[in-house]
Amino acid sequence: MALFVEERRRIILEQLLKSGRVSVKDLSDEMRVSAVTIRQDLRVLEEEGRLERTYGGAVRRESLFPELSFHQRIQKKRASKEAMALAAISYIRDGSSIAIDGSTTVFAMVPHLKKFSKLTIITNSLMTAQQFLDTPHITVLLPGGRLRRDSISIVGRPDSLPDVNLNLGYFGARGVSMLGEVSDVDADECSIKQAMQSRCLETVIMADGTKWGQVAPYTFTRFAQVSRFITTDDAPEDLVQQVRAAGPLVDVVKVHRR
Repeated sequence: MALFVEERRRIILEQLLKSGRVSVKDLSDEMRVSAVTIRQDLRVLEEEGRLERTYGGAVRRESLFPELSFHQRIQKKRASKEAMALAAISYIRDGSSIAIDGSTTVFAMVPHLKKFSKLTIITNSLMTAQQFLDTPHITVLLPGGRLRRDSISIVGRPDSLPDVNLNLGYFGARGVSMLGEVSDVDADECSIKQAMQSRCLETVIMADGTKWGQVAPYTFTRFAQVSRFITTDDAPEDLVQQVRAAGPLVDVVKVHRR
């Protein structure tokens, strides 16, 4: 059975994420299409910035998603993060139990969360955890593991997360696309996101408009597992509609840019 073009290109990207390189011959044999067809797929994906073609195949573009430090990232797109944070907290009620990952987008929720009279928060972010030292009415639970310095977070032992049922989980992403679905740049961060998400009744992804159409190296969740996206008004409308058609709700918030 012939694969649709989007299915072929999704398979190509998934193989690149796993092994770092693909060959025209192997892809042609696996998908039972001509080498010419595969070369055309590789050419389009290269034009979209998702890979680099080589003789006989292609390699993953590692430089597409350089990871800045937490303190560098927190200074970027502050208006967008604040707009998304205000939308995100509207779904939380006093007494809720929530998960928060180590992204700077989700970190923007912290000042607003401190206003609740009672919450339980599971997070792998040390930056988030220390913000609640002055709020004894909010319970903060952390996993064990090792310190990841770039994100100032704890990773490596997703099995050590407290066994708590959570109402909501809030997660940032570096890519939202029909090909890679919801993706990020670090395998260990993705593992802890998945572990937290597995404890949540609902999952909310917070990603500004620049993340849409991007595929980061590691997919950590699929659209079928996401309840809602919160994004900004620069997200491509066609992609937003495609994601809505796939199932999740999508809130598009207006950003007051200076």
